[in-house]
Amino acid sequence: MQRFIYRKTVQVKNHNTTPAERTQALLDRARRYCALSEQCESGVRQKLIAWGAATTDIDPIVRQLRSDSYLDDERYARAYCESKLLHQSWSRQKVLYQLRLKRLPKEAIDNGMAAVDEEAYLDQLRATAAHKLQELGGPDDPDADRRLTTFLLGRGFTMDEINQATNNR
Repeated sequence: MQRFIYRKTVQVKNHNTTPAERTQALLDRARRYCALSEQCESGVRQKLIAWGAATTDIDPIVRQLRSDSYLDDERYARAYCESKLLHQSWSRQKVLYQLRLKRLPKEAIDNGMAAVDEEAYLDQLRATAAHKLQELGGPDDPDADRRLTTFLLGRGFTMDEINQATNNR
């Protein structure tokens, strides 16, 4: 049985339109894209390239999105940190690495990380550790603590965070 996947493709380049109309169409599309969820500048640039934007059109579109408050590094960093740290159980190290890959300014990253509640982060880590401990055979297994620590280190948590989360068991 074959499965068909429908993908919406929109051709922005049309030979019957002027460059200004194509740029306006790309700007409108980028506004809709940014209105759906928080986006960072590098992600929007990649989308514009994928949509067929000319390299000369990308900078003016990004500047316009920033002036219209569709793009904001601080707001994006806060939303990203909260989502990944509190809802997806990522470690701080992994989130920092991913935000640096997105080429966000250091101040925005620091403010985003500081906005996350420390106790909520540790509660999430405790829940992740407790769930994994049950998978590893429970607290009665003599080897479970070592394997749990290895698992959490592999996820990017530091030994201090792991000790804080597991000492309260």
